[in-house]
Amino acid sequence: MFHGILLLVTPAFSGLVRGRLPTEISIRGTRFADETGRSAKRDEAAIRAIEQRLDSFTDRLTLFEVKLKRIEGQVTVRDCR
Repeated sequence: MFHGILLLVTPAFSGLVRGRLPTEISIRGTRFADETGRSAKRDEAAIRAIEQRLDSFTDRLTLFEVKLKRIEGQVTVRDCR
């Protein structure tokens, strides 16, 4: 009952007082158009940061592989026993 009333009051309050209506009403709450745009920009920034970190890890992994191949070339079977 309380959640049903809250579901109706929140959009009405925003529509009357702030002059905007929600674009989505779900169990998680209401979502407004400007919040959606900010959320998308925030997501895009997070994706760019993750891609940069991934590129950094890829570069470091490549360097590690080169160093490992050099070490493998220097170690003989007798050295491993």
